[in-house]
Amino acid sequence: MEQVIFSSDFVKIVRKDNDFLIESYKRGIDLESINKILSKHPYIKVTNFLAVRNIIQNSPSTLIKFGELKERVHVELSADELKAYITLNVMDFELTGETRTHTIKEILDVLRNNGIVYGVMQSGLLNELCNDRKILIAEGEPPENGNDSETRIYEIREIKPEIREDGNVDHYELNLINKVEKGDWLGERINATPGIPGKSVKGNVILPMPGKNYPLAYDKASVEEVEENGKVVLRALRSGAVHFEGEKISVSNHLEVEGDVDFSTGNINFDGFLTVKGSVADNFSIYADKDIEIRGDYGIGSVKEIQSKGGNIFIRGGIAGKNKAVIRSKKNIYTKFISDAIIFCEGSIHVGFYCLNSNITAKEVIIDSPKGQIIGGNINAEIRVVSSTIGSAAEKKTVISVAGFNRTALKDRLDRTVNEVNVVKDQLYKLKQEVSIYASIPTISLSRKQLDEYTVLKEKYSKMKDDMANLENEKKALVSYLRAHGEGEIAILKRAYPNTVMGIKNMFKELNKIILSTTFYYADGEIKQL
Repeated sequence: MEQVIFSSDFVKIVRKDNDFLIESYKRGIDLESINKILSKHPYIKVTNFLAVRNIIQNSPSTLIKFGELKERVHVELSADELKAYITLNVMDFELTGETRTHTIKEILDVLRNNGIVYGVMQSGLLNELCNDRKILIAEGEPPENGNDSETRIYEIREIKPEIREDGNVDHYELNLINKVEKGDWLGERINATPGIPGKSVKGNVILPMPGKNYPLAYDKASVEEVEENGKVVLRALRSGAVHFEGEKISVSNHLEVEGDVDFSTGNINFDGFLTVKGSVADNFSIYADKDIEIRGDYGIGSVKEIQSKGGNIFIRGGIAGKNKAVIRSKKNIYTKFISDAIIFCEGSIHVGFYCLNSNITAKEVIIDSPKGQIIGGNINAEIRVVSSTIGSAAEKKTVISVAGFNRTALKDRLDRTVNEVNVVKDQLYKLKQEVSIYASIPTISLSRKQLDEYTVLKEKYSKMKDDMANLENEKKALVSYLRAHGEGEIAILKRAYPNTVMGIKNMFKELNKIILSTTFYYADGEIKQL
């Protein structure tokens, strides 16, 4: 059945079921006039613009289909089904007056037929309605994703000497070894939360993304993981010294000697951390795989040898070596003073107050006190030597030699290390995501194969974190070395006396007068001054 919805001297528009047809009688109507006619009939969707144009250009013409019936209430859902929109295509009079109530009822019926039953916004219906505009009509509840696990871990005290000069006594304090007792807290993880479900406009539950549980890195032989008050807590399985192997927290053997190392104890060779609360008697030796602390007020004298095979050494009271004591350290050495001793250090030597008549080999030699002095002996460093005073008013011969380094090669090495850090960081992130997937599933739900895969992933993750820690330490050391001026530096903060010989990269200079606050450095094939 055909229904004429518009007629004029030029055109006629007819509805036939859900189709719309147009015919023209004579020329004289333009496209703008056609558009004005169609704007009064918003339910017409033009599907054939070419037909409309032909009608205008080729009048007269017979009926031809040019459009279809739009949905009176078109519903559109967002991809996540959290929002629903309507677009109205009705006659203008249906949006006002008494007929508006019928239109609203029609909208509600269409929403219900489309399964939209939750979060329908009454304000959207009560506000002014209009055609051909997207209207937000319903809004669901988005899920609240879970929080990832939060971790706290034992913090190793920064190795930083503290100099105190009070009256007649100078103190050089440092806490090198971090001691814990069996059962002490070493870290904890607040587990991830599952999140809160949401609801779509169709009333469907939207599951949240649960938070991720990230593993705690620890040495299972010395640290245990226990559930306490809804948290995973790390506790020491034994008394000892806390340290990190890369990112993995561990408690190593720690031997404490209450008094002196002497005939009552014999020489000591220990496979962990060693603390001597007193001193080391003359002609005795101590060896340890990790850090060594000698905390007695009077330091040590003519010991035979003290060696840390893999750690640092702290000698609180200083070293009076009597031209006999030999000290060796894989990492750094910290002591109040050095006198008449032989020192081999693969890291940096920090001396509180003075270095007298000693032969020292290290990466760096730094006298920390503003009153610090190097008098006599031979100081051999690779990167730099820093002291307030070098030599003495008595013109004691003092030799300071810096082997120097290749700055370009060191920078290249730093660049390679930084690149490696970035690569490992990316790999760690991906591996962490994989581990977290397994960690979020109850162990009882994992198959034997999955458990094996999980174990391998955790071991790989732990090993990679160790690698990352080593790379970060190397980067930190390289950055520190590159702070030296030129390619080797001798910094005199206050003064240097005559009969002081200073050499950098085998280029030596002997002072024949007092010089003040000068830094010597090697650059462009010569020794320069700042």
